[in-house]
Amino acid sequence: MKPLAQIEKVLLLRAAGLFSHCNAEAVVRIASIAAERRFDAGDAIYRAGDPADALYLVVSGSVDVAESDDGRRAIGPRGTFGVHEILSGRLRTTRARALEPTVTLAIEADDFFDLLSHDIEIVKALFREILAERSSTNGGLP
Repeated sequence: MKPLAQIEKVLLLRAAGLFSHCNAEAVVRIASIAAERRFDAGDAIYRAGDPADALYLVVSGSVDVAESDDGRRAIGPRGTFGVHEILSGRLRTTRARALEPTVTLAIEADDFFDLLSHDIEIVKALFREILAERSSTNGGLP
């Protein structure tokens, strides 16, 4: 399978909830630091206790993210994972494993923070999305 073109990365990122509040110019900048990573079924993407060094967007396939309290969630195309851990700056508290052959876009934490430090519009867009996500899980409460 051939690598994703830059425009494909932009379209995929634009469709992801995490980046839905970003303008087109910001998504192009994010796409420039996103690297395609492929995993076979059963491959570990990361384990609990690993450094939180990247966030991920599922392009195709699906990923099982397991919480330490036995909570699980399956992440499919356009879903993101690993976000809260890189924002917290702590070690991974979850583990992620490909459930089937899976393609992701990985955004390295250092590159992401560098981009955020130079683009307040992306920071504002991320805050909007995280607050919207939190509000929807708390019954509308911020």
